[in-house]
Amino acid sequence: MNLLQAFFIVSGFVISIIAFDIAKRQKFNALHFLVFIGIGISLFVFTIFPNTLEQMGHIFGLPRGADVLVYMSIVFLFYFVLLLLNKSEKNREDITRLVREISVLEDKLNQHDHK
Repeated sequence: MNLLQAFFIVSGFVISIIAFDIAKRQKFNALHFLVFIGIGISLFVFTIFPNTLEQMGHIFGLPRGADVLVYMSIVFLFYFVLLLLNKSEKNREDITRLVREISVLEDKLNQHDHK
C-alpha cells in the first residue's frame, strides 16, 4: 500500500464517521447522508480494488477510470453549490421577513408608548 492509498482509506473513514455523526444529530437529510456514505465507501472500494475504477471508465467510454472520478466530482460540486445557493437565498428571505416583523413590532411599541 502506498501513501496515496493510505490517504484515501483514511479519508473514506473520516468522511463516513462525519456523515454518521451529522446524520445522528439530524443536521442533513437522507439524500445527503447517502451521498457522503457513498463517497466514503467509493474511496474504500476504488482504493482496495483499483481495477473497478478502470472498468467504470470503460463503461462510460472514458480511457481512464480516474476521469470518472473527476466528472463525478464536478457533478457533486455543482449539486452542492446549488444547495448552498438555495440555502443562502432561503436565509436571506427569512432575515428579510424577521426584519419586517421586528420593524412592525417596534412601530406598535412606539405608538403604544406615545399614548
